[in-house]
Amino acid sequence: MMRQTGFLTGGTMKAHMRKMAIALLASSSALLAVTLYATQSMAQTVPASYSVPAGPLGAAISRFGDNANLQVLYPADLVRGKQTKGVRGNMSREEALSRLLAGTGLSYRFTSSDTVTLEPLPREGSAGIAPDGSTVLSTIVVNGQGENAWGPAQGFVAHRSATATKTDTPILETPQTINVVTARQIETLKPSKLAETLRYTPGVVTEFQPSTSYFDRIRIRGFYSINNIYLDGTQLTPSGTLAVAQVDPFLLERVEVLKGPASVLYGQNGSGGLINMVSKRPLGNNDREIGFSVGTDKHLETTIDWNGVSADETFSYRIAGVGRRADLDSDYGETERYAIAPSFTWRPSEDTNWTVRAALQRDPEGNSSSYLPAVGTILPNINGQFPRGIYTCDPTFCDYDRKQYYVGSDFRHKLNEDLEFRQNLRFTYVDVNSTSFRLGALKADQKTVSRPALNQAATTRGIAADNSLKYDFDIGDTRNELIAGFDYRRFSSDNLSLSGTNSSLDLNLFDPVYGNYSLPTLARRTDNNVVLEQYGVYAQNQMSLGNWRLLTGLRQDWANTTNDNFLTDLTTETRDDALTGRAGLLYLFDNGLAPYVSYSTSFEPTSGTDYYGETFKPTEGKQWEIGLKYEPQWFNGVSTASLYDLKRTNVTTADNEHTCAAAPNLPDCGNFSVQTGEVRVRGLELESKISLTEKVNASFGYTYMDAEVTSSNDGYEGNRTTNTPNHMASAWLDYTFREGVLDGLTLGGGVRYVGSMYADDDNLKPIPAYTLGDAMLAYELGRLSPNLDGSKLAVSVTNLADKKAVGGCTSASYCDYVDGRSIIGSLNIKF
Repeated sequence: MMRQTGFLTGGTMKAHMRKMAIALLASSSALLAVTLYATQSMAQTVPASYSVPAGPLGAAISRFGDNANLQVLYPADLVRGKQTKGVRGNMSREEALSRLLAGTGLSYRFTSSDTVTLEPLPREGSAGIAPDGSTVLSTIVVNGQGENAWGPAQGFVAHRSATATKTDTPILETPQTINVVTARQIETLKPSKLAETLRYTPGVVTEFQPSTSYFDRIRIRGFYSINNIYLDGTQLTPSGTLAVAQVDPFLLERVEVLKGPASVLYGQNGSGGLINMVSKRPLGNNDREIGFSVGTDKHLETTIDWNGVSADETFSYRIAGVGRRADLDSDYGETERYAIAPSFTWRPSEDTNWTVRAALQRDPEGNSSSYLPAVGTILPNINGQFPRGIYTCDPTFCDYDRKQYYVGSDFRHKLNEDLEFRQNLRFTYVDVNSTSFRLGALKADQKTVSRPALNQAATTRGIAADNSLKYDFDIGDTRNELIAGFDYRRFSSDNLSLSGTNSSLDLNLFDPVYGNYSLPTLARRTDNNVVLEQYGVYAQNQMSLGNWRLLTGLRQDWANTTNDNFLTDLTTETRDDALTGRAGLLYLFDNGLAPYVSYSTSFEPTSGTDYYGETFKPTEGKQWEIGLKYEPQWFNGVSTASLYDLKRTNVTTADNEHTCAAAPNLPDCGNFSVQTGEVRVRGLELESKISLTEKVNASFGYTYMDAEVTSSNDGYEGNRTTNTPNHMASAWLDYTFREGVLDGLTLGGGVRYVGSMYADDDNLKPIPAYTLGDAMLAYELGRLSPNLDGSKLAVSVTNLADKKAVGGCTSASYCDYVDGRSIIGSLNIKF
């Protein structure tokens, strides 16, 4: 009898539940103890807590403004060259600002409840002081917009992130490349999946499998790994299963990309970098918005973003939701999604903050049936090039259905002014059923392909818990922010697939006929349960000494993988452990320039065994990076230039000593692998983002990647890695008119260039370079009526010229055209 996927045997279920219960109990016990402590003291009134390191006054004021949620106004020349001793501890904002300005010759005055102006201390008899004590100011710099690492940013520009450090840290002071796509940029680009969100991010290749609607295949600095996709600081779902989760971009506040190895805080990861999606959280206000959009390919969409807050502001909530359907960019097939993500925050005192997040998503339709052979897309075909939009599955058979939900909690409590307990917890469930025809080999006529039928079902259950303590302390003249923690994650995936083929499934790609086939008997191809577990302990310190910033970290991991194969009745288990680390040094100049150097490492388990039956060691990533960051003090912008040398070692390659040709006398000769392979990527990345007042948003990026196989027994040594362009460039600019008859009108456009790539390790199948253009037009309806303030009417166009280009290939049978022109009109109403 066939085992049904999604169910476990009694013994497996008990073991699964026991392990999950232990992890949950350990995490929840700490949470309960701290919550009880917080509840007993919630009636106390506690001043705000500040932690602003010594150093340049301009940077310190910016951090103070963020902590205090204040706008700080001052002339640019007023703080230039001035230093501060910093401030740390619980106190009023007035006392904190007084300490911050001590010895600088400056004073302050509040001009409103959330705005403060800096000015020189009055000198007796000075002519610039008015009778009321105020000072006439020149050009004003605005700092302290209240941004934090998990909340909204101004325009396209984010100044803070927690992805690199797990703390609310200025990006300018982090010695590693971080790219942030803000909510405003997501709104402008109108993406429907994560890969589309990152189209303008340097070093990230997003279009090499664009027709797939139900997962995101993204390469960072030349490497691909689905293990690198995170949500709110914990891994979303692992690779090796069809049941992977996907978060709709509308539910996100920002998307952040940390470049290079990132195991020191997160454990097993690919070498290229880590993508962390940050969920929308309660804003603590009553802003509400609904949206409607229609577009090409029968696009229909409705969205809601609803905020609320209690009268005493201790409780706030947010509900974000999206419903969308659209045809695929092919003859048949469609996508459909319904998702809702409620969240609430309880803040009983200044010391305690608890945010609970959840999401329920249903994708009753999805597809990945537009792949085509390399011969006819990037290589010549005797019949001509394949047209875009060929549906390679069959509307009478192909289907896709995904159900997913997750519930998460982010709890923080200050035990005293220097010590904070933090817990990040999430449960995840994903269930997928799919039927499809997959492309086989292209036949001699170069127009007919075989199509094996495939029926798949998979279920993933997961828990991730991260518990840590953050401790602020001084040693001599240094300020230190230390975090130490323990995290645990466990994913269990049931996977069942059946396949079969016959000649009636063959398809003429130049003249497809659907429904005329006889379905063969499908036999089980895979039937297993895979359990991935990881335990990790880590410590990291961020040290400040004057203008210097030193970041160091170390982590020890234990990773276990168990595979119960029900086809062979065999159980295999792989146990790995790894020590990873990171170190970075940065100098913060008074003018906003910050040069840095860093070194980081990573590991990722490798499945399989060698000739001797020994399990493979994890692959390892190692990266040196030097760079320069810049945040000007006279406008809202951030720029980064980085040079890096990234290596991935312990890569599997052919074992040429134990083949039957090399050792015919061995009774067990055959095709085996050894881990002597190595890949190196050297590159340059440039990024600049600008948001000026409420008029201009701009994004510019350039990438140079020299990706080379430096060691291989397969004959690939010296070749470029697949789907990795040498050059990429992008630019976006939008401008909003603020006067005259065009007041409230926004015009914007962008261009994306992806250089030539190779579809194969032999570098015999080149993928041509391509350039795509995008555009948008929007109008603020508040210019027509005050009742519509904040509402907007917009039109967005991607691939403006309807360019036909191949975005990438994963094999000789799987090449993918980029999507054609898409036009979406939207109406967003705020109230």
